Amino acid sequence: MTTQNWLEWFQARHPAISRLRNWEDSYWLQLIARTAQNGAWVDLSRHENGFIREVAVRELAESPSPEALAALVIRLNDWVPQVREAATSAVQRYLASAHVTSLLFALNPLLALATQRRADHSAILASVRAALQSPSAREAVEASFLAQQSKAACYLFALLLESTASPEPLLRDGLSHRELNVRMAAIEACETLATAQTHALLLDALPHSIARVRICILRALIPVLEDPKPLLQQALLNGSGAVRSLAQWEAPRYGVDPAVMLATQLGRPMPVKKADWLAVLGLARDLGSVLPDAWWAAALGSAYPSVRLSALYLPGERPTAALIDALDDASDKVFNVLITRLGKLPWSAITEPVSARLDRLWHDLPMARRLKQLELLAPWQQVGYLLKRLGREPARQAEWLHVIAQWCDRQYRIIDSFTSKAEQVALKEQLQHLATQGLLGHATVARVAA
Repeated sequence: MTTQNWLEWFQARHPAISRLRNWEDSYWLQLIARTAQNGAWVDLSRHENGFIREVAVRELAESPSPEALAALVIRLNDWVPQVREAATSAVQRYLASAHVTSLLFALNPLLALATQRRADHSAILASVRAALQSPSAREAVEASFLAQQSKAACYLFALLLESTASPEPLLRDGLSHRELNVRMAAIEACETLATAQTHALLLDALPHSIARVRICILRALIPVLEDPKPLLQQALLNGSGAVRSLAQWEAPRYGVDPAVMLATQLGRPMPVKKADWLAVLGLARDLGSVLPDAWWAAALGSAYPSVRLSALYLPGERPTAALIDALDDASDKVFNVLITRLGKLPWSAITEPVSARLDRLWHDLPMARRLKQLELLAPWQQVGYLLKRLGREPARQAEWLHVIAQWCDRQYRIIDSFTSKAEQVALKEQLQHLATQGLLGHATVARVAA
């Protein structure tokens, strides 16, 4: 339609249009004329004015395309009844398998209609479903299903499953789909069908699935397999704690002993892969078993931070020297766990080795790591160490005085059962002497030596 035709249509549609001011009348007509030239009717369908949106919807109806359908579907829930009616009439032309490409392109806005209530969209949604389930549309729908995600993928999976006589190929695709909810739905469908083929599909999908999916597959398979022992034994040595937990729960019913499984694994060569290491260490931790020293040392020296971290969470006493040497670990997570574990040891066991380590590495360590290792010592041993370094390195006096002042400022209430009273008095006197010399602030020293 020409601009003049649309003006006449406006006037016939709504007599009040004739009373519009000239500038507003001119603006609408110019907007329509401009859009007629550039073809941007999809953009105009989102205009704030209902008359303009209706014009855009009617123009889109005359130029079918996937993009036009997506815009028309949105207008099915327009707040202006006339726009909704025009959009409904236009969308009716697409509700056939010949337009499957357009329907798949507009699938997300179509699915959104199910929750929109300005009009009853059930008839249109039923027609869309029927068109997509037609035999001629199946190939295109299957291709779209593999590329979709979220609600659209779940919708197409359910739609295809409902209309297929041989679901195994679809279930195989569903079990490997990138959308998690599709994988879960495929497991549920396999469990419902409960055939030898679907059980085989679940077994094939098990090694390649994430932990949440593996748990669902195990729950589906364990009750129906003739001999679930091999499956449980594999699950006990899984890297996922949730999978191992399920296997340990089911193991007694089928005569599987997790402790025997761990002992058998420890009798074999040490793992190489990260997943295998995490499985052994995880099972040992689950059972509260103490890993042999050789295995623990190898795990602590692993190239994988997650393996080293898992080794530190295992129960059992470990050599203090090995834990202190491991403080060189590049991973902050591993370092922090080491600090926590060393902090639980008696001060008498770590004072000398930690002091010796700080003597070697103080100036090379990052500030955060330096302070955390210093804080492994008893409180008065910390400042005693700093005062010794001050005496040994007069060339760095300003640096050590700054560290000592910071230590004093961090203290609130010192509880130290390791340092003798006499040594505490001597350390306080040293701090007061530094304050008297003007090297430390009197208020700073008074916090700890009052």
